[in-house]
Amino acid sequence: MSAVREAGPLGAFSEATRTWFADALGAPTEVQERAWEAIAAGENALVIAPTGSGKTLAAFLWAIDALMAEKARAAEAGKKWARGVRVLYVSPLKALGADVDRNLQGPLAAISELVAAQAGRDGAKPPEVRTAMRTGDTTPDERRKIVRNPPDILITTPESLYLMLTSAARDVLRHVETVIVDEVHALAGDKRGAHLSLSLERLDDLLDAPAQRIGLSATVRPRDEVARFLGGAHPVTVVATEAPPALDLSVRVPVSDMTAVPAFGGFRSAGDGTCERGSGPRRAPVEQAWKSDRALRAVMRDEAAPPHPDSRLGTASIWPHIEAAILDEVLAHTSTIVFVNSRGLCEKLTARLNELYAKRLGLDAPHAEAAGYWSAAGSAGEGPGAAFRSDIGSTTALVTEPSVLIAKAHHGSVSKEKRLQVERELKAGELPCVVATSSLELGIDMGSIDLVLQVAAPFSVASGLQRVGRANHQVGGRSRGIIFPRTRVEVIDAAVMAEGMESGAIEATRLVRNALDVLAQQTVAAVAMAPDGLPADGWLACVRRSACYADLGRRSFEGVLDMLAGRYGSGDVAEFAPRILWDRETGLLKPRPGSQRLAVTAAGTIPDRGMFSVVLPEGDAKQGRRRVGELDEEMVMESRVGDIIALGTSTWHILEIGADRVIVEAAPGRAARLPFWHGEAVGRPFEAGRARGAFVRALDGGLASDAGGECRLEEPLRERLAADGLDENACGNLAALVQAQRACTGIVPTDKRLVVEQCEDETGDWRVILHSPFGRRVHEPWALAVGHRIMTTRGFNAQAAAADDGIVLRVPMAEGELYGAELFLFDADEAEAIVRECVGSTALFAARFRECAARALLMSPTAPGKRAPLWQQRLKGGQLLEAARREEDFPIILEAMRECLQDVFDLPGLREVLGALQAGVIKMSETRTAVPSPFAAPLVFGYLGEHLYEGDLPHAERQASLLAVDPALLAELVGAPAVEEVLDAEVTAQVLSELQRTAPGWRVHGAEGVADLLRELGPLTAEEVAARMGAGGSTAGGDAETMPASAAKQILVALEAERRVFPATIAGAEKWAAADDGPRLRDVLGIPVPPWALPERGRSGSDTRPLDGLMARFARTHTLFSADEAAAATGVGAVLAAESLERLAADGRLVRLGADRWADGAVLRRLRSRSLARAREAVRPVAPEAYVQFLMERQDVAAPGQPALAGIDGVAQVIAQFEGAALPMAQWESDVFPVRVPDYRPAMLDELVAAGEVLWAASTVGGAHLVSFFPTDSPLAPPPADPASGIAAAVVPEPGVGEGGVGPSDTAAGSGGGIGAFPAKDGEGGVASAERQNADAAVDDGKAGLDSAVRHALAAEGPLSFPALVDAVSRMQAPRAPASREVAEALEGLVWAGRATADGLGLLRAGGLASPSDAARSGGQVPPPSRRRATSRRGRTMAAARAQARAAVVSRQGAAAAFDAALAGRWRTLAPCGGGATVQALALVESLIDRYGVVTRDIALAAGVPGGLSALYPVLRAMEDAGELARGMFVEGMGPAQFAPREVVEALRAHALASHSAAAGDAVPGSSDGDALADAAACTVLPADDPACLFGAGIPWPDVAWEAAGAAPAIDAALVAAKPTRREGALVVVAAGRPVLWAAPRCKSVLAFTSDPDALAAAVASLAAFVRAALKREGAAASRRKIVVEHFNARDVLDTPLAALLQAEGFVRLPDGMRLYASPF
Repeated sequence: MSAVREAGPLGAFSEATRTWFADALGAPTEVQERAWEAIAAGENALVIAPTGSGKTLAAFLWAIDALMAEKARAAEAGKKWARGVRVLYVSPLKALGADVDRNLQGPLAAISELVAAQAGRDGAKPPEVRTAMRTGDTTPDERRKIVRNPPDILITTPESLYLMLTSAARDVLRHVETVIVDEVHALAGDKRGAHLSLSLERLDDLLDAPAQRIGLSATVRPRDEVARFLGGAHPVTVVATEAPPALDLSVRVPVSDMTAVPAFGGFRSAGDGTCERGSGPRRAPVEQAWKSDRALRAVMRDEAAPPHPDSRLGTASIWPHIEAAILDEVLAHTSTIVFVNSRGLCEKLTARLNELYAKRLGLDAPHAEAAGYWSAAGSAGEGPGAAFRSDIGSTTALVTEPSVLIAKAHHGSVSKEKRLQVERELKAGELPCVVATSSLELGIDMGSIDLVLQVAAPFSVASGLQRVGRANHQVGGRSRGIIFPRTRVEVIDAAVMAEGMESGAIEATRLVRNALDVLAQQTVAAVAMAPDGLPADGWLACVRRSACYADLGRRSFEGVLDMLAGRYGSGDVAEFAPRILWDRETGLLKPRPGSQRLAVTAAGTIPDRGMFSVVLPEGDAKQGRRRVGELDEEMVMESRVGDIIALGTSTWHILEIGADRVIVEAAPGRAARLPFWHGEAVGRPFEAGRARGAFVRALDGGLASDAGGECRLEEPLRERLAADGLDENACGNLAALVQAQRACTGIVPTDKRLVVEQCEDETGDWRVILHSPFGRRVHEPWALAVGHRIMTTRGFNAQAAAADDGIVLRVPMAEGELYGAELFLFDADEAEAIVRECVGSTALFAARFRECAARALLMSPTAPGKRAPLWQQRLKGGQLLEAARREEDFPIILEAMRECLQDVFDLPGLREVLGALQAGVIKMSETRTAVPSPFAAPLVFGYLGEHLYEGDLPHAERQASLLAVDPALLAELVGAPAVEEVLDAEVTAQVLSELQRTAPGWRVHGAEGVADLLRELGPLTAEEVAARMGAGGSTAGGDAETMPASAAKQILVALEAERRVFPATIAGAEKWAAADDGPRLRDVLGIPVPPWALPERGRSGSDTRPLDGLMARFARTHTLFSADEAAAATGVGAVLAAESLERLAADGRLVRLGADRWADGAVLRRLRSRSLARAREAVRPVAPEAYVQFLMERQDVAAPGQPALAGIDGVAQVIAQFEGAALPMAQWESDVFPVRVPDYRPAMLDELVAAGEVLWAASTVGGAHLVSFFPTDSPLAPPPADPASGIAAAVVPEPGVGEGGVGPSDTAAGSGGGIGAFPAKDGEGGVASAERQNADAAVDDGKAGLDSAVRHALAAEGPLSFPALVDAVSRMQAPRAPASREVAEALEGLVWAGRATADGLGLLRAGGLASPSDAARSGGQVPPPSRRRATSRRGRTMAAARAQARAAVVSRQGAAAAFDAALAGRWRTLAPCGGGATVQALALVESLIDRYGVVTRDIALAAGVPGGLSALYPVLRAMEDAGELARGMFVEGMGPAQFAPREVVEALRAHALASHSAAAGDAVPGSSDGDALADAAACTVLPADDPACLFGAGIPWPDVAWEAAGAAPAIDAALVAAKPTRREGALVVVAAGRPVLWAAPRCKSVLAFTSDPDALAAAVASLAAFVRAALKREGAAASRRKIVVEHFNARDVLDTPLAALLQAEGFVRLPDGMRLYASPF
């Protein structure tokens, strides 16, 4: 060994370790050198260094070297190595632990090899250092192995360490020498850290000597506090690098003005020079497109494909610009992580990036709603649709891997397996980009990451450093990150975070002190492991060694022991029963039976939080459908009765908050809060708030105006912003924001000046806003105190809401005095006292109490060893709280109070702010504004912003939500063009016509009206005056026609003679002006004015700003306008007009919307209120009849008078839409095809199957034989068996299938992967794929060999005709050749198991192979007997014998013919669907959406989905998160939980609007006016069990119109059966989406839903025509079918008016009813 290697910081290591380090890494870093010094000295150490500095290796290397040396010495001495863990590594994340475990293997193997080489020279055996992981994912076998053969290094989590210490596994820890706590900052500041601190002290008690503790962190402050947390009572040496992090940060804004975002110009196409990754997927030719894509089926109808629904072309939104910029960066780098702050945005951005990448490769095929969800290629993972599906890489990996991919998602809801896959691909460089939440934030080594992108500012400086630190994560690396803010206000946050990250100004960590619930849990655990008793004083001393409990009082400690020992136990609440025994005389704590089990069952501090059900009130939903959705528990904590919340696309008003559910009522179109994961939206820390306020103060001070009035940044400020990484666009938007805030409020809120802003809200009430930067944790208790003050002084709830940027109050307009700054001023002690008094009655306190009680082991499990379910914890928590309130100083009451006041609220920060206000250090100002100021955006718009920016709301919901926000603020956030888009165009035109007096009802009459008109509108031409005058009188309707221009001219001349108006030339046009306008027109335009129109001598006009008066009048009489439009109308220059408008806006008389859009405030409110009312009407659910019409059109049901599908192409379209639907063959050919293709003939289907364009697969469900059809290239179609293997391979189910997941047996996955989506006659439906997969097991053992032979023959030689199949099987079965019948029966078994198919349909039409006896009975036509009238007895006997002989011959001939017909065609095998359970569930959802447009509980049940909507719910939720589906209440009466693509919602509403407009004035069935239903051309007849008929399966049947039968008496037997059903053979006549008639099978009974005679006549005519057509399709057999109507509305039909209607349609009156004789020709 060279002297170089012997010297330096590595000198204390062994030769092998020195050699490896020098060869692999070179020289150690400074932090490694200093850390080794402290570690070598045996000191506890806290190592603080940026990510990638080698601190983890520094902590491990010394221990590894010592381990190997110690083992070598023991081997040399011949001593037995004491087995046990020597190094304990504790990580807050399982993934981080797994990463460290992987990373350790390299050094361990390399050093071991070097040691082995040395040992080989010395003749000694090399030592081995083993590692193991013990986490929640560790299997029981692996845990037992750890106990039997302990590793040297154990990697675990805080919870697993606790469990080991509370079980027999604790013995493997008795030799621990070193404890390494990684990412210590992630633990120190919460109860998880307090829990770990006690576990470490319990570990020390287990050891002979305290273990050396080493803590690692990249971001921690204050160092001493965290060092105390790490070491407890022992000193800790802090090893830290003083240099700031090496970062390359920038804040990038892709547009110059975020309030006027330019319309997106579209994505660049392929060939633009961008980097291409991978080859594009194959694309099917257009002529084959119908087989798998609904959109491309439009080619068959010569229709243009609709645009992609997610196309951003022409969108005036910041999102497409951010997405394009992100993709540019991803393509310019090798490996990128994009961090976002919510799971929903993670899913959506992943989809956008994949879509954008596909478009850049030229793969942007049509993908609109009509396209369904599968691409033109026809297979998942091969078409462009699969390439940029939004759910790629998301929660459930819904599709197979596509060939074109640029990004995958990574967040907490992604399965562990999928997260590991994404991490491996990213680390290996196989995946260019990952979009992640905080799940990738902590120190996981992701390999060579080039760049980190952050959408919106990170939550904190520490979080930002962790995230950006993923880039260039190596020693000496410089991490590069880019932040993309979405709004101007977010630019401030991004700049503050960037500045803090550059300087390393991370937020302080505060230890959780004296958490009594954690103490209770650890006490039970410690006592459980001391069967002989644990001295209470000894346990207290152990607890106090923890820094989190160093000042724990004896009284509090004994209070916890009292609680655990049962002091508070009572008969009412069993949960207060003893957990341990406390002998107060001896001071010993002893366990009770079950103490250890209880301690490990409820281990840890992470609370059980789940979802609250959101339901409608009792009786408010039809047929018991009450469930709306779910809310996260933390959202419920912060909600109160009266709040408006959003679920999906619908908004709901909270009526009641219960223990486990929230009761709501519909509130369409209301501004609402959105559900959130609180953990993803942590409040801004107080320190970050102060930094933000100081930054804004610097902005305000460094902003100056030039001579032209334009704002500019002074040079020192510009240099500071440049150093922070802000680009020019970011700087420009910041300057514009501060200038706009100044203009609105006169002063900018900072850390030294708070602003109270008062303005009206959308309902006319007052909104009082406190602008404060100090963060939600300060503002929440402040808002609580303010709300209490208002309640006690004024007696109403101000609905005080706190956010990071301030507090918002809502004050009713009826309140006389408006609140100002005094409302927010408190003495600090007074405010704290109010908060302490009020917090105990909040939902937050109740929820925290329940969590604390669960941690303290007060929630008894339902069964031994099982954790209590969440709903039971909530119930017990409420009971415990009520009982605990009756006890004095109950520890968990105290702990819940402490948690709220210290952990949730920041009372010290609030006290500091209130003290500064009292001392005058912080000032407070008041201002009143017409609209909320720009800084109010996060407060007023915050709940809507995330949802609206992501653009996944249907148009009406988006419009209603935006209209609920003040338009001026909306312009600030989304730009002026968006405001004009939100305002309804028809409303805008209507209001303009009213303001201009051109609308009927608003025109003027007579000379006085004209005089008023000119004063109101200003100068007009004679023609313009005529257009505003009604031709009739002043009565209603008198102005339907306008006045001729000549008549208006006469009135004007007469008024001129009276000196009330005068003519003037303005802007080159001859106009007439009111005399009162003379002075202003003269002063502004300089036009000549008659002397009598000027003020008298000596009197000056009262108007000091005449131009402003003219502009204000123009604004009052117009809607939105530009300065040029105002200038042209008034005849002044554009510059003068713009200056005047600026003055009016400054005076509050006008509202500015964007750069050059203006509106009068009153006019804008009028536009907004009307548009909002219209939007709220639009978001209401459409009527069921509108959906029925939409559905029939969607499913191409042939309607009278409308073009219908025809011929073989029409059949192909029906199959493409219904691919995978499992129905009986008879229903396909008697109902489904004929209803949609009126000229359907079986030969059409035969041709498609024979040509290989359509594949069929059969299945068996509940004894019924069902058939599914597929286009041959459909992704849902079962694939053919692999000829190479000769037999279909078994499918291995996905993990979780059969254990509650949606597996093949849990869905309606069809034969071979098809989808059984419809009931088999009256509710039976679906395809039992489990039966198909287990078909072999169902075959009798005696036939198993033959069955296998048939399968092998078809797989190896197929497709085969039946004779060829018999020959092939005979060869395989030689010498015993099976009979043809045996082979046929084996083949039939394969068919009904979904394992075989053919290019013929004979077997399906025959319903299977007839048995020989059946064939003998019905195989052929028996010749008719002789017609002789008289025969002898001998003759009759001989004739009977001859007839029997003839019948036998014919029977044998018929049986043979039927046998051959059933087995005609070429046969081949099918393999089971290769897709996993989730893929099948996704396919089922997409099939339902393609067919129905909307997926609801009832539709899922009607479609035969096992488990209904619940089975599909995970996939529906994932698709909703990915933005592919919207959830809301779109169709009335079908329940509140409905899922549909946005474009379907739009189409459905447009269809409903068109239907409503077309049927305006028409009556509903049952009314006296049924003209809408009186036309036979409007009636459609459907089989009651047709997939397009949802009556009785989602849409309730209407009431029977009994009066339609007249006065005829009811027949009791018929009355019992007089209920419409969906049974086979029943028919429904539908008109305008409403059922008019229902007919039982063979029309035996008819029910009417309307009494209108004309509607009934039209319905009867349609019914008769449909029955005749059906009989004609049957051919000659129809002549024997008896069609007799016996009852109408449970009356004898002959006694009712229906008899005459039937007779008019050709029915014949018979004694038993009305019979239809139909010719089959």
